[in-house]
Amino acid sequence: MSGYLIYHPSRVVSDFETTRVYYDNTNGNQDPYVWNPKFLHTYCHITQMSPQVGNINFWVSGDTFPNFNNLYCDLVFVVAEKLYWENSNTIEISDSIVDTDEAYNDHYRWFWQHHYQRRRRFTLKANPESSFQPQNISQELIDIVPFLLEQGFTLIQLRQNLRSGFNSKPMGLGLIAIKLYSWLNQYANIKLYGDELQKIRKKNTILASLSEAGKNCL
Repeated sequence: MSGYLIYHPSRVVSDFETTRVYYDNTNGNQDPYVWNPKFLHTYCHITQMSPQVGNINFWVSGDTFPNFNNLYCDLVFVVAEKLYWENSNTIEISDSIVDTDEAYNDHYRWFWQHHYQRRRRFTLKANPESSFQPQNISQELIDIVPFLLEQGFTLIQLRQNLRSGFNSKPMGLGLIAIKLYSWLNQYANIKLYGDELQKIRKKNTILASLSEAGKNCL
């Protein structure tokens, strides 16, 4: 079982009563999309990957890019479905792929930001039972650099493998993906799952994507 490290900008963080959530900003497309029982990934960095069902993908952000010293994991995404769109450059809210009205508003409808010429567009949906946002006892994201160093990586290698020019690119993990999953599953005192996050989204309309502004996935 393999997977990817996927670097993206630091997350917005908000408290909803006793629950703290790290998520994509709402100024446009939210990707990966966490306010759904099955987390969603359609756009950011997806053309730089060859994702398959069973992959374990880890979304991370650092203290700075590209010369980070920390990689904080905000999402463990176990790919359960890879669903191809009928039309790569448009999708209706009534399409069977679309989960909810909220998911369409916040995620699917932003296809115009990423026009395809020949590629077939697909959406990855996560396993709702094994995918989660990992946090420590203080509700902070967990730095995975210590684990990766124990596996034989150096900081220089990580910085090089996650960089493409001035931007980031996904880094393949091979069999280390399952080890990292086990490590995070063990050390995460708090795990937030999609069904809980969806309830938060429904209660807080401020989380809706409202702007038509473009956004850089880094």
